[in-house]
This record gives sequence, C-alpha cells and structure tokens, in this order.
Amino acid sequence: MNEYAPKLRFKGFSDEWSVETLKKSRTQIIDCEHKTAPYVDSSEYLVVRTNNVRDGLIKYGDIRYTSSEGFHEWTKRATPTFGDILFTREAPAGESCLVPKGKKICLGQRMVLLKPKERKMSGVYLSHLLQTPKSRFEVKKLSIGTTVTRINIQDIYRIKLAYPKLVEQQKIADFLTSVDTKISQLTEKYRLLKDYKKGVIQQIFSQKIRFKDYDGKAFPEWDMFKLIDIAEPIKRKADRVIDNVMTISAGKGFLHQNDRFSQVIAGTSLNKYIHLKRGEFAYNRGNSKSYTYGCIYRLEEEEALIPFVYRSFKLSKGVEGFFAQLFTMKYLDKQLRRLISSSARMDGLLNIGEKDFYQVKVPFPCIEEQQKIAQFLQSLDKKIDAVNEQIEHTKLFKKGLLQQMFV
Repeated sequence: MNEYAPKLRFKGFSDEWSVETLKKSRTQIIDCEHKTAPYVDSSEYLVVRTNNVRDGLIKYGDIRYTSSEGFHEWTKRATPTFGDILFTREAPAGESCLVPKGKKICLGQRMVLLKPKERKMSGVYLSHLLQTPKSRFEVKKLSIGTTVTRINIQDIYRIKLAYPKLVEQQKIADFLTSVDTKISQLTEKYRLLKDYKKGVIQQIFSQKIRFKDYDGKAFPEWDMFKLIDIAEPIKRKADRVIDNVMTISAGKGFLHQNDRFSQVIAGTSLNKYIHLKRGEFAYNRGNSKSYTYGCIYRLEEEEALIPFVYRSFKLSKGVEGFFAQLFTMKYLDKQLRRLISSSARMDGLLNIGEKDFYQVKVPFPCIEEQQKIAQFLQSLDKKIDAVNEQIEHTKLFKKGLLQQMFV
C-alpha cells in the first residue's frame, strides 16, 4: 500500500512518497532579520516585504524599491533566484511564493529565503506544496500569536513535507505552473481592463470624449446642478421586518453585514436604520484608504436596511447608471475636501453636514447622453466582472488540485 501517495497522480508513477521535515529535505533557510535596504522612488531592484506576499504570488501594488547599492549590500548574504522561495515569518506567518524569473529581489524584515536542494526537492514543487491546506495548517501549529502570527527559524525547519521522486515532482510542478500562468494572464487582463476603464471614465467626465445621438449629431452642452436639485434625501424607516441588513465597504460597495462582520452589528439601533430600495444611493462618510472623503454607492438589491448615519438619497431626475459611475470615480472628492470641517470624529465619520453635502455640484448631460454613457461603462463593467469570475473559477480549480495532488 502506498501510504503517503495522494489520491490524484499522473499515469506511470507508483513509487512511495516520502514524508520528512524541511530540515531533512536539506532545504537551506536564510534569515533576513536585518535592517531593510533603503527605499528609492523606483528602480529595477525590488524590496519584497511581508505584506507583498499572498496566496502564492507577489502583490506588486504596494512594492518598494531600493538602490543598486542597497541591493548588493543585502545580496552579500544570498541572492534570490528562480527556484528559491520567499517565506513570511510574521504578519501572517507562512505566506510564500516562488521567486519569479528575471526579477532582482531583496527581502524586507521578517522574511526568509528558502533554497531547496534541487537534487532532492524541486523549488517549484515546494512552492506549490507550501500553498496546500495541510502545509498551511502545519505552519499554523508551529506559529505563535493569534492576531499576528510569527514562526521561528527552527520551527520552519520542523515543517513536514510529503514528496515523491524528483521526476514526479517536476511533472506536478509543470502542470500547476500552467494553471498559475492562466491565473496570471487573466489577472493581467483584468488589470488592463480596469486601467482602460479608469482612463476612459476620466476622459468622459472631463468631456474630452463626447457621445453623439443616433443621427451622428453632437449632444447639447452639459449643465451643472447642485445635488439637492436632482436628488431627494431619504429618511424612510421600514414598516415591516426586513432581514437584509447591509453596510457599505469603500472598495466593494454594499455588503451584507453577516458577510462583512460575520454577524449583524446593528444591535438596538436597527430600528433607526434607513429603508433603502433598488436604485437609491447612500454616502458612507467614513474615511478609508481608497476613499479619503467617503464613498457613494447605488443599491443593486431589491431593498435593504442601512445605517442611519449614511446620507441616503434618490434621484428626482437623471439616469441612475450615469450617476453610479460618476460617484465611484471620486468626482466629488475636491468639493468634499473643502466642505469637511475637520478630521474624522471619534466614531470615524467625516465632519460634513447634511445640508453642505447636498450643495455639491454634479454634471448633468441631457438624458440621452447620460443613457449612452451609462450603457457604455456598464458594458465595460460586465467584461471586467466576467474576467474576474474566470480568475475565481481558476483559483477554485487549483485549490481542488492542491487538495488531491498532495498528501
């Protein structure tokens, strides 16, 4: 009986799998507990920190750079090369990824570099192995802390690994790498579409791009209205029980409180919540990293109860889809910045009065142009969402493979 072999294997392989610790696999661990290389604005030398490594990938959105001198000073200890693995010791412990080809990398504090003995352990195979639920559970058992987990070097050596002979490792690694390549390609496509929409929407609302009517004629010039002239504040309370209690996330819009907080957090204040209906808007005046001056979203569900501290309103004229796009691209930020009287209050809300909020001005093209703009941008959103769905499906496919192809 092949005790340690997984359920799913490639044809032609029947050898036993070995189970031993990272130390016995002769993987070298290079500690990076040192002063981080000095940052510069931009260069070819990347500084990868603990927050840059997630789910088997380097997240480049918040990457830092160092100088040539900083890079060569750090790499006196070790130069990360393809086949090595970046591993976080803290915040949280156990995130890892393969060093990508062609990248010049040095590591920030609380990072270690794993250098497998290639004659025994393929680095690419090990990078996939460390993403499996069992390996993550191993790291969790060996880590200390709850909110911020940390693992010591000696405990990293104690992580148990299951692996076949090198030729089967390489077969598994090649197959999973092809799945990763697909995910990377889709992720890049998603990024390009998002960037394209960002550029287009800026040009549309600055009127550098104008739409024409069905006869090819230019639409009239845009008007400007105060928000109060085209919208009505909502103070509506529910006259019956509504189970759909929602909140607004700056990055994702309306979310169910059960999904966001694992419970409904309204408590005794639920009877004060506003009853919002499909197509109506709410302004969450909370400060966040992505929306410094708060954010406005349109409710896409049939109805919901939302916090009474939001500024809720519905349009009295205008196309909802047009204004939904306008608000999400931070069009109001410059005006809101001037209206906010001071920094966030103790409850985290920005100090902007209700009357002042409704004095902000918004562009108002003719209804036909609003409809054309909304339809065009919504079609882009559908393409972006479709690619994102492909990414999630491919990730789920990979997750299933990891559960079946490893012990």
